[in-house]
Amino acid sequence: MKNVRSSTLSFAWQSIRARRTEFVASFLAVLGGAILVTACGVLLQSGLFAGIAPQRYAAAPVVAGAAQSVTAEVPEGPDLVETLPERAMLPAKLVETVAAVPGVRRAIGELGFPVTLMTAGQGGHGTTLGHGWGSAALTPYTLRAGAPPRGPGEVVLDAGTAGRAGAGVGSTVRIATADGAVPYRVAGVAAPPGADALPRQSALFFTDDRARELSGHPREVVAIGVLADPGVRTDAPAGLAGLAGLFEGATDDTLTHRVEQALAAQGYGAERAVVRSGVERGEVEFLGAAQSRSVLTLVSGSFGGFVLMIVLLVVAGTLSLVVHQRRREVALLRAVAATPRQIHRMLATEVLLVAGAAALLGIAPGYLAAQALRDGFARIGVIEEGFALSVGPVPAAAAVLLCLGTARLAVWAAARKQVRVGPVAALRESVVERPDIGRGRITGGYVVLGLAVVSLGAVVAVPQSLATVPAVLCSMLALIGIALLGPRLTAALARIAGAGLLRRFGVAGYLAAANSAAGSRRLAAAVMPLALTIGFASSQFYSQTTLSEATRYQARAATVAPYVVTGAGGVAPDVAAAVRRVPGVTAVTPLVATEVVAVEQTLFDEPLSRSTAYGIDAAGVRGTLDLPVASGTLDDLRGDTVALSETEARWLGKAIGDRVTLALGDGTRVKPRVVAVYRANLGFGDVLLPAATVLPHTTDRLADAVLVATASGTDGPALTGALLPLSKDHPGLAVSDRTSLQAAQDAQTRSQDWLNRLLLAVILGYVALSSATTLVTTTTARTRELALLRLSGGTRAQIARMLTAETTLLAATAVLLGTATAAVPLTALSLRLTTNPVPAGPPWVFAAIVTTTVLTALLAIRIPAGRVLRAHPLEAMRTPT
Repeated sequence: MKNVRSSTLSFAWQSIRARRTEFVASFLAVLGGAILVTACGVLLQSGLFAGIAPQRYAAAPVVAGAAQSVTAEVPEGPDLVETLPERAMLPAKLVETVAAVPGVRRAIGELGFPVTLMTAGQGGHGTTLGHGWGSAALTPYTLRAGAPPRGPGEVVLDAGTAGRAGAGVGSTVRIATADGAVPYRVAGVAAPPGADALPRQSALFFTDDRARELSGHPREVVAIGVLADPGVRTDAPAGLAGLAGLFEGATDDTLTHRVEQALAAQGYGAERAVVRSGVERGEVEFLGAAQSRSVLTLVSGSFGGFVLMIVLLVVAGTLSLVVHQRRREVALLRAVAATPRQIHRMLATEVLLVAGAAALLGIAPGYLAAQALRDGFARIGVIEEGFALSVGPVPAAAAVLLCLGTARLAVWAAARKQVRVGPVAALRESVVERPDIGRGRITGGYVVLGLAVVSLGAVVAVPQSLATVPAVLCSMLALIGIALLGPRLTAALARIAGAGLLRRFGVAGYLAAANSAAGSRRLAAAVMPLALTIGFASSQFYSQTTLSEATRYQARAATVAPYVVTGAGGVAPDVAAAVRRVPGVTAVTPLVATEVVAVEQTLFDEPLSRSTAYGIDAAGVRGTLDLPVASGTLDDLRGDTVALSETEARWLGKAIGDRVTLALGDGTRVKPRVVAVYRANLGFGDVLLPAATVLPHTTDRLADAVLVATASGTDGPALTGALLPLSKDHPGLAVSDRTSLQAAQDAQTRSQDWLNRLLLAVILGYVALSSATTLVTTTTARTRELALLRLSGGTRAQIARMLTAETTLLAATAVLLGTATAAVPLTALSLRLTTNPVPAGPPWVFAAIVTTTVLTALLAIRIPAGRVLRAHPLEAMRTPT
């Protein structure tokens, strides 16, 4: 047995060396797949287990904070969790509870709220965080000059902020919060150990009483930092020691566990509070840390699913083509009494050697690709800067197993039919390719195309905000179905195109059509990667641009206020009140963007439902917003009330007068009464609440914008002049027309658009590489065929003309199939969202996709064909096939 295995391995290695060109395509397909799968695995693992290292809480080994999520229990299955968009807080009384825990030397309540430092004659120096001086020990910040703040009019600046502002001890600075700008005297300058400021944030310290007043939450804290007694173990040992303790049943008597128990005894268990140590403290410190983990898990999971599907298709298609091109060799082996088992073993050994080497070589670049993707996500604002990756062996092992498993399955499926037929039949079929495909493959193709039709119908049925999902899914299912039916479909298209090729290319066109129809499998293998590139790229890109345009279109249609007031980072509540007093202003409503989670059983019995929400002022709706109301009235949107879109009302099963349980942005539960149901509008979300209800539960307590309606004769400059006195207390205050509101809405979706483009570029790069290598393989495999044509009297020019005709047919087929699979669902999506059948977006992107695809086909065929034609025909005939 050992000798058999050794000879099989030796024969496989010799076969690989003799067919290096054929195996290059397989090698590159597996290599690219291993890189992408490893990268997705690292990102998914990071979303589950990584985070941001603490900075502000560096000196506190244990930190407690409010849970930044809403949890719902599911009787049979894991609990459902939705992250919160705003900062959740804990009652300040819990500081005393934590301070009483054994092993706690000191418990410090932390307040962090947005502030903006301004100096005379200069603009704002950017938003920083304000704190109480009592929490300076959590970093720790120590004084470099001056003294701590002793009164409500004094402040301590961190050294970096003081240097940028040119302020020192005794200077007067203006500091803006949600309540406006107020002058303060600089009492001192502080810095953390070894630095002028923290890398990711600046700090201004007030007295503790003044900090509680400015935060807007005098009875709450953002976090509780714990300083431990000497020798107290704060967390369980990591690594093997921790695992050993777990299996030995050791009692968890760490300080972290004690604090958790103390909070749970006060009704703040895991669903309402979190206690973190080590690197996980960053989850409490940075509001975006938990959201980054959630987003990274979601993005890597969904992106990884797409990547895995495409890798499976590309690798399986490439390896199937390699095996199919060796049908003559397989037939000869069958004729000399080789058993099907021996042939399977030979082919599997060859492919596993190539795939194994490619998968192993793809691991290291996969980790580098994960790092690059992480940096790209942070750069476009999808995750927080500084989010660390969790690097381990699991993603690499999963990538290798998936690639090898796919390769082995592809070889088995491709060789199964060839080794089942008798030796004589195998020799006959190796000369003339059979165009038919298996019954199971045909059935599977039609089933997948049927699912694509169902997805197309879902574009009209699902809510507008979700319509892009079935549209993209429809395109992908159509491409998979066409790939399964590829040989039959391409043969039919080749026969239809034969007449056109004959008219344009003459005899060369006739040969091209005949070759394409007879070699339908080869044509399908070359066409499908190109069609996949066009269809996938077009559907992904234009579905997002259509959704963005629909959001702008619907927001534009619903906004009737001629002017919008904006500010640096937001608009303070007193600005809206001041605008109402300006002569000529007839209606004013703030827009407070947030998200809410409905804690209700939905149409499909889901206990949690996340929705975009806006806070508005019912007194100013008329004249500023025109949201068509199906029932009720927005004039009643006051106090304990809510308005739902028709989609949301149907989803939650609510009508006028019903109560709906909502978790606001910071997790606060409310149960308002439904007073209006309005037509769904992508620009203004699915939930409207009174602005007075929403504002206290946002992190910065600022409105995103204020819509202003004026009487005739009141223009923008007049309104700007009337608001000029407010500018000194509210940085960046500006008046513009309503297009600025649309720009603000564009900014909310810009990061999502860039995310889709980034991921799309990664996938397209892989598909384009695989397409090029597949085309090179199919062209090189025709060496004997082209040599035989030359020996039969064909000139190089005639054969080149024939290849041009084949390339034209191949490119046209790919463009037709790829465009059709993208155009049909995109047209349905566009009609659903904008009533315009033409998808929104720049047409040059589609032109660039098609041009790139066609050039890929042209170069990948003509370059190797030129090399083949330059060789002597007799030498080419000796090339193994």
